[in-house]
Amino acid sequence: MSIKCYLLSPRGFCSGVHRVVNMTEQVLKLYNTVYITEDIIHNKMFMSDATRKGVIKVSSIDDVPDGAAFMFSAHGASPKAIAKAEEKELIVIDGTCPIVKSIQNEVKAEAESGKKIIIIGNRSHAEIVALIGYTDCENVFVVYDEADIDLLPDFTDDEVVYFTQTTLDCSCVDVMIKKLKEKIPHLESNSQNNICSATKERQEVVRRVASLTDLVIVVGSSHSSNAKRLCEIALSAGAKNAVLIDSQNDLDEVVLDGVKTMALTSSASTPENVVQDLTEHLKSKFGIIVEDFEIPKTDG
Repeated sequence: MSIKCYLLSPRGFCSGVHRVVNMTEQVLKLYNTVYITEDIIHNKMFMSDATRKGVIKVSSIDDVPDGAAFMFSAHGASPKAIAKAEEKELIVIDGTCPIVKSIQNEVKAEAESGKKIIIIGNRSHAEIVALIGYTDCENVFVVYDEADIDLLPDFTDDEVVYFTQTTLDCSCVDVMIKKLKEKIPHLESNSQNNICSATKERQEVVRRVASLTDLVIVVGSSHSSNAKRLCEIALSAGAKNAVLIDSQNDLDEVVLDGVKTMALTSSASTPENVVQDLTEHLKSKFGIIVEDFEIPKTDG
């Protein structure tokens, strides 16, 4: 019996990733070589290709030759990092996602007004590391789970505002916000919803189809926050199994045993050609029947 596969849409590159990928191509044409300290996007396939074309990753801006082309990733950069690049008179290319940039500006304004800042997110993620740089560090608190909320200090006499990482699970963020407001009744929300529309849409289509499937395959890298969220959401929404792979080369065909219906999607940092290669492989080797499954795309 053939396996039915829902090819989910929207999937793959969001507008911010499209932007930085195009910037990378143009910068390499102009300068042949460009230095980075953080992956431009969190995708191994893209970064491997970019390295072959002339992207050089170093551990610190100090390691970049004076006057060389240097690129900040889509996840943003702290004011301190920007200042250091300018001091070395580097040719700076800012790949920061416009949505992330707007959040940075708002965090900076709120911090300068004297408010305490709570950020819902992974404190080691590049986006959050950069975001913290727009505060004085002493008055910013990062929470990732309910245990972190329990450790927060007393904010009774303080103005407090929260922000969120752009790539988190929307439903989990809602729970975190509810818990935060129970602890801090006067907690303010920022003027924008930080979970970007692309993240919401990719999560929503997985939620809609997961219960219909025996397997959901997410094409993306293990260090990609939004890729991992898609796998977690698939399982919580009723998929019998969910796997995260970088490309068809990582597919353990054992996961297809007994599968009658599956779904295929990709993270916001996954090149579409990687998805298409996997789709063709599945069709040619296993006779999988592919059917598009789409929700309206409003990604901006």
